[in-house]
Amino acid sequence: MKLELKNLTKKYGNFTALDNMTITFEPGIYGILGANGAGKSTMMNLLTDNIDRTEGEILFDGTDILKLGKDFRKVLGYMPQQQGFYEHMTAQTFLYYMAELKAIPKKQTKSEIEKLLAVTNLSEVRHKKLGGFSGGMKQRALLCQALLGNPKVVILDEPTAGLDPKERIRIRNFISSMSRGKIILLATHIVSDIESISDQIMMMKKGRLIGIGTPNELVESVADKVKELLCAPEDLDRIQAQYKVGNVFQRRGETWVRVIGDDLPAEGQYVKDHLSLEDVYLYYLGE
Repeated sequence: MKLELKNLTKKYGNFTALDNMTITFEPGIYGILGANGAGKSTMMNLLTDNIDRTEGEILFDGTDILKLGKDFRKVLGYMPQQQGFYEHMTAQTFLYYMAELKAIPKKQTKSEIEKLLAVTNLSEVRHKKLGGFSGGMKQRALLCQALLGNPKVVILDEPTAGLDPKERIRIRNFISSMSRGKIILLATHIVSDIESISDQIMMMKKGRLIGIGTPNELVESVADKVKELLCAPEDLDRIQAQYKVGNVFQRRGETWVRVIGDDLPAEGQYVKDHLSLEDVYLYYLGE
């Protein structure tokens, strides 16, 4: 199973939202990192055929998804960034409605919905109207509908945006648990959400793919790009103006600064044993 993007481009007038994207996805979890405006949502809207491409191809097992039409949509699950709901519906009614739209056979609908409600911890509120759900509960309901029909390709656009840490961990763990045999694309700007569950991480900036690798490979690529140095309070503004600063923290009553980049200060010590994907993000994607 392969999902291929070949020279995929989307322009709005003179603005290029996605620029010549070429990549092949196989089963696994792909974290997509990028700041707002990096092109993550544009790519996902092209994959779901919500917007028209300007140039390029999107192939599923060798055939363009526009030619596959409904046959591709049958294997696709999509969780959009925006929470668009029929708020007068209960969670259970909403899922039955979405199953009907997806033409899922009735004989499997009930068992699927029961399973999804259980694993997302929504069983006890199945008869509660969506309008009364918290943000985290709405996100879990959106995730449920994306997984109806056991799709082979799952596209998740900012699935944990605006959630508290407990809700984020719950959704993150669930995504990891159901990933076997699926191509899962997970777009976010929250680094910790993908660091522990992604097989590959794509980095996007200004509509372009600027790098891809495993979390370990990306972390190793910044091994000589991160330093920590002791900083007098009166020097903090100068250092922040001159370098990319990842952290300002206290250690034994002293102020330390973590800086990332190619041109690092002579003082300080290189960080070797606790590098993270946040360092990667700042090095490649931070302004």
